[in-house]
Amino acid sequence: MKTTTFFLISLFVFTALINVSAQSNEISSEIISALDEGNASEINNNLSANVELVIGNKNDVFSKQQASGIINDFFRTNKVSSFQVIHKGNKDAASFAIGTLKTSGGNFRVYVLTRKQGSTSLIQQLRIESSND
Repeated sequence: MKTTTFFLISLFVFTALINVSAQSNEISSEIISALDEGNASEINNNLSANVELVIGNKNDVFSKQQASGIINDFFRTNKVSSFQVIHKGNKDAASFAIGTLKTSGGNFRVYVLTRKQGSTSLIQQLRIESSND
């Protein structure tokens, strides 16, 4: 009986630790909320020093300051009505989310990749591409 109880407690603790570990490396809820609200400022706060950015005809690696301007322009001309995550995952220090962004300018497919830097995860890549939906 003691062995079974010990085993069950150990299994429960191990499962809880795995869940906490997996959750800590997901795309942050702040980034998802910022996309849902079209909050360029919050997205910009989560950018890495250099970001691979694909938005409209902009496709390059930009400094945080340059990327912020491009993101601000996009959200200024495309008022967001919703963002829905379709798929997300993580591996090691990287996390990603893929979703659909519905705006006044049409629907867009969004891909965001974050990488853990110190204690925070910052956006390394952001793609907002026109969707046929």
